Amino acid sequence: MSSTSNSALRATVIGVSRVVSVIGVVAMALMVMHITVDVVCRFFGIALPGTVAFVANYYMLFVTFLPLVVVERAGAHIEVGDVITQHFPPRVQALLRLFVWILVASLLGFLGWEASQEAMRAYRARMFIVEQSVRIDTWIPYFVLPTGYFLAAVVAASRGILVLFSLPRGIVPAVAHAEAYFAERARR
Repeated sequence: MSSTSNSALRATVIGVSRVVSVIGVVAMALMVMHITVDVVCRFFGIALPGTVAFVANYYMLFVTFLPLVVVERAGAHIEVGDVITQHFPPRVQALLRLFVWILVASLLGFLGWEASQEAMRAYRARMFIVEQSVRIDTWIPYFVLPTGYFLAAVVAASRGILVLFSLPRGIVPAVAHAEAYFAERARR
C-alpha cells in the first residue's frame, strides 16, 4: 500500500469519525433540549406531541449506532479476552488480534447487511407512527443502523488489511502498527 493511499485511508477514517462524533453530540443535545421542553410544557398542561417517538426512533439511534465507527477506531470495545491472552506469547496475541479484527469486520458487515435489508423494508412500507394525532415517519432512522455497522466494519477490515500489507515487518510489529494506525497521532 503506497504512502499516499495509506495516509488517505487514515485521514478519511479520522475525518468520518469526527463528523459522526459531531452528529452524535448534536443528536444528544437535541434530545436533551427536546425532553427539557417537553417537561416544561407539561408543567403548563401542554402535551408536546412526538417526544417519545423522536427520542426512541431518532435521537437514540443516532447516539447509539452511528458512533460505532468512533468506538472501533479508538479500539474502545470491551475486551474480556485480554485477561487471558495477556499471558500468551506476543506472536499468538498478534494472531488473535488479527483474527478478532477479521471476525469483527465480518460480524459488523453481516449486521449492516441485515439492518440495510430491514431499512429497505421500512422504506418501501413508508413506516410511521401516530403520536397524539401527529404522524411521524419512522423509516428514515432505520438507515442509521446499517451506516453505523458498515462504517465500523470498514475500520476493522482496514486494520486487517494494514496488517497484511505490513507483514514483511513481522506479525507482531504489523499488528501493533495497525492497532495504533487510526489514533489521532499515529505511531509510525
